Amino acid sequence: MKQIKKLARRGMFRTLGLLGAIFLGAAVFLGLLSAGQGIEAMLIMILTMGLMFLLIFLIFGLVGVVPYARVGKMVKRQCEELGIELDEDQEFEAVTKEISMSKNWLVSGLYGSNFALHRRSIDHVEETSYYQKGRTYPMILLYVGPKKKYKIICSRKGDFERVTDALDQWFPPLDTPDGAEAFAKTEDIRAEEDRQARRDRIMQQEQGMGGKKTVAAIIVIVGMVIAFSVVYNLLPSRTAAPKTTPNIAGNAPQTSKPAAGKVYDYIASIQDEQFQQVAKGLIAETEGDADLVEPLILSEENNQTYFAVYNGTPYFFYGEMVVYDENGERIGTLEIPLAKPFEYCFLNGYAEGEADSYDFTAAEFYSLSYAGTHVRYQFSLNNDDTSDWSEILLATENMNEASVQEICEAEYYSNVLSRIAMEELFFFDENELSYINDNEEEGLDRAAAKYRAVLDIDRGVIEWYSINNGSETALSSITMK
Repeated sequence: MKQIKKLARRGMFRTLGLLGAIFLGAAVFLGLLSAGQGIEAMLIMILTMGLMFLLIFLIFGLVGVVPYARVGKMVKRQCEELGIELDEDQEFEAVTKEISMSKNWLVSGLYGSNFALHRRSIDHVEETSYYQKGRTYPMILLYVGPKKKYKIICSRKGDFERVTDALDQWFPPLDTPDGAEAFAKTEDIRAEEDRQARRDRIMQQEQGMGGKKTVAAIIVIVGMVIAFSVVYNLLPSRTAAPKTTPNIAGNAPQTSKPAAGKVYDYIASIQDEQFQQVAKGLIAETEGDADLVEPLILSEENNQTYFAVYNGTPYFFYGEMVVYDENGERIGTLEIPLAKPFEYCFLNGYAEGEADSYDFTAAEFYSLSYAGTHVRYQFSLNNDDTSDWSEILLATENMNEASVQEICEAEYYSNVLSRIAMEELFFFDENELSYINDNEEEGLDRAAAKYRAVLDIDRGVIEWYSINNGSETALSSITMK
């Protein structure tokens, strides 16, 4: 147990040590800055900095201690449930700076995200991605039981391969005899993923502060303290920074026009004034990863193959996909017309014959200036036998008409660009989630939503409603054209 807890607290000690070093440097700098004002002023500055450091240090310490304190109980609980005894002399190998593994245990020493899992406690492992500030990182989800999952975000180059290789020692991949045998005992993974994809795709913007890098957060806080102290001592008055607002249609900066690539011809071919206006807000991006754009075969009938793609990137994707048969012969070229981030796009046309492989001959990525919001929210798709809808989770403090309208307008502009004619949104308080029949597997209860909105692209309006105990009240429609 001592060995596991020691590994789990590495990130906390490293973070608190770095925090102390940064504040010590800041205190010396500000002390020298105020030395010219006399000894008394310098002592007051040092005392003030010390008190501020103590407060922030306690906050960071509490954030790090709480998840660390749970590690011991987590290990004991697993030992009791699995009927095993903890081997105190087990050998651990450092897989990454945060992750250590032994023959049976995986320990995360990441600050604020400490956990220890026994190999037998992990039901299954899923490889996915994590979106943060315009970048996508590979992420591994460890599922424990029906509801719990633990994240391993691999933000450094090579960490993803190191962790997956280590996990493969525990759980053989499917292309090995052991893995094939395990695969034969499970459900059809592809069918399950297709069925659940519209339920489980998460986020237009990732919620919360958990994914931000700790060092960056510390530097920001220290920078704010230094800036405040300098302004307080040197300036006669203090000014407030101007409030920034998202761009609106018709007011896009000149630098936001799309590059004259393949997408330029596609945009010119769309004879729709609303589309043309919104397309002025496109901004070319260079960090998109075409490997995250996944083609899916919808049907193979009458020697014709129809496709959709899932855009797993945070950018709008425009591309051209060449489809080949099993002999490597080209059987069709399909256009992918500005697929919306983290959503499905159904392709017009089809390939003549049975598809065996594909290749992108054009792959361009764009962001949309109108789709930016100041409000963080979690976005997912859902459906039943009769309809489709989107679920948006908001923090309690953001559950108000201004935030909901801002999100609706951003989603509206995105839908115009991706030619999604109609979409229904339900807004939920992430701290007050209710499920159908109190069963999480049946999904969120739409009667417990706080707002509902219908984005009608053809009519150019957003119709929205506030919801109180399942009863809707219509709000004034928002005209977008």
